[in-house]
Formats: sequence, structure tokens, C-alpha cells
Amino acid sequence: MPPDPEPWLPSDTPAEIREFAIESLRWQAQEIIDELLSSTDPADEMAKARVRRFLAQNPGQPEKALLEQLMAREDGPGL
Repeated sequence: MPPDPEPWLPSDTPAEIREFAIESLRWQAQEIIDELLSSTDPADEMAKARVRRFLAQNPGQPEKALLEQLMAREDGPGL
């Protein structure tokens, strides 16, 4: 059996509630990303470049891009 793609939702969640929860999470993640990308603070440039890369690696899944952004260490390897 393949792993549940959304482990944060109970497996017995009805499909329509599951779909709503996933879309809601995606919308919220995209709002956070849009806020970061609209920043004019020069100190945010590295974070903006990194989130753009994570968005490109996770097309249509801003929640995964945001998770990777949050897990990325500021002093980690370069872009």
C-alpha cells in the first residue's frame, strides 16, 4: 500500500472534506509565500530565491514549497 500523500489527514476523512482541507492549506501557504515574495527588504533576497526554487521543484504544491522553506537553514548550503 502506498503511503498516504497527506498524512496529517485521518485516512477515514471523507473525500470532499479532504479536498477542502488540502485546497485550504494550499491557499494559506500561497498567501504566506506571496507575502514573502512581495517584500522589498534586501535582507529577504536569499529567502525569496530559495522559495522560488522550492516552488519550481513543487509545482502546484505551495504547501510543500513552504514546508521546505521553513525547514531550510539560513546558514545551510547555498542555493
